[in-house]
Amino acid sequence: MSSRGQEILVKALANALDKVSPGLKVVLETHLRVSLGEGLEVAYKDPKKFKDAVAKLFGEYSSRLLEMVVIDQVKDVLGSSEPPDTLEELVDVLKEIYGD
Repeated sequence: MSSRGQEILVKALANALDKVSPGLKVVLETHLRVSLGEGLEVAYKDPKKFKDAVAKLFGEYSSRLLEMVVIDQVKDVLGSSEPPDTLEELVDVLKEIYGD
């Protein structure tokens, strides 16, 4: 069962991947399903594991770039507070807001 925070994060991830390169979402989701047995939702459930998997596929630099694009996509939902620096911080904030 997904939460509102997870839905927001997965949608932001999908949008960020489409922005970077159409078709990238399919590549990443396939990699995640093969290596972790989960799709984009793993970014919410275990951000560290997600970032490691992305880095393995695309490299550290690209992993960090995707992380920054996703944070940028979600910052409007967070209101006027200082945007988080990492995916882990972003997930913590979403969990605080949506209580899951």
